[in-house]
Formats: sequence, C-alpha cells, structure tokens
Amino acid sequence: MKIEELEEIIKGRRSVRRWKNQEVSEDVLVRAVEMATWAPNGGNFQGWRFRVVANRELILRMADAVQSVADKIASWPEASRWKEDVERYRKNTSYFRHAPACIAVFVRRYESVADKILAVREPSDPEAKQIRGFRRFAPTGIQSAAAAITTLLLVFHAMGLGAVWLAAPLIAKKEIEELLSVPEGTGLVSVVAVGYPDESPQKDRKPVSEVVEFIR
Repeated sequence: MKIEELEEIIKGRRSVRRWKNQEVSEDVLVRAVEMATWAPNGGNFQGWRFRVVANRELILRMADAVQSVADKIASWPEASRWKEDVERYRKNTSYFRHAPACIAVFVRRYESVADKILAVREPSDPEAKQIRGFRRFAPTGIQSAAAAITTLLLVFHAMGLGAVWLAAPLIAKKEIEELLSVPEGTGLVSVVAVGYPDESPQKDRKPVSEVVEFIR
C-alpha cells in the first residue's frame, strides 16, 4: 500500500452514528477484530478481550442500562449548572441501540515488572509512590486497548462500514459486564457500534501546526 492510500483511509474515516437496517455478517466482524489484535500492546500481553454483540435484544438491554444511569445523572441537583449540555448528553447517550452490532472491548489487568517493584516499594518511598502515580495516569492496558480500537475503526472504514468509539457506556460498566458475563479481572473499556453507514458526517481537524511542536 502506498502512503497516499493509507492517508486516504485515515483521513476519510469518520464517526458514524446512523446505520442502515442491514446486518453485518459474523465473518466480517470477526475478521475486523482479528486484524485489531495485531495492534501494538504493552509487553505483547494482548490482554484485550472482545464481545461481539449482534443480538438485537441484548444491544437494547445494554443501551437501556446506559440510558438509565444517564437519566439518573441528569436528575441530580448538580446537573442544573450545565442544563443544556446535560440534556443533550442525556438524549445522545444510548443511540447505539440502533446499531446492527456492538463490540464491547475489555482489558485484563496488566502489570509490568516495574509496576510490581513500585507496588512493593510505594508504602515506604514517596518517589516510588509518585512514579506509580505516573503509571496510573495512562495505564498500559488502556493504551493497548486504545491501539486495538483505533485499528478496528480503520479496518471497518476500509471495509465500507461505519463505526463509532463510545466511552459513554462506561457509566453502566457494572451492568454491561453482568449482561455480557465478563469474567472477574476483566474490565470494560469501550463499546464500538458498527453497521453499514446511513450518513456521511464531515468534520475537519485542527491544523497540525496547532498541535505539534518540534524540538531540535
């Protein structure tokens, strides 16, 4: 593949939130996930796990669980400070109920040798405690899952599918993990909703000059 072709795929991908009423075959979904597992990951631990949900009833139950928590958050007195934003958030939290398929992405806990040393030393050494805090700020497992999700989104786009990376379902993390019978020690990171797109969203990016600084 030429770099121009890769650039076209990367820059052409958009987050899709409306889908056609058309099933996505299991073979296509599994193939996309298989390619996502070739993403870089910490220590080659490959601690990611995927639940591919194409069951309409189960997707609705997941969405209802998320909506229930979103409605609860919106009802709290503190929410009145951001009334318009909260109402928009509440209305847009569970639109993934209309997706033909959802892929729930999980990670198992990962500890490098540095993490193990820091955990033992932290109680007696302020510097070790600080360093461990740095590690918690951007955990290796989360970074690895993010790499897999990014790869998954690009693969879906190259396949002619439309997908969106969702963090909102985390407000119902416990409920979704129970619905999907997730084993202990494995935690939900995100949900990717996917289907054949029924929209063509266009959003620009900031100029690279605003987000990069060269140090020579």
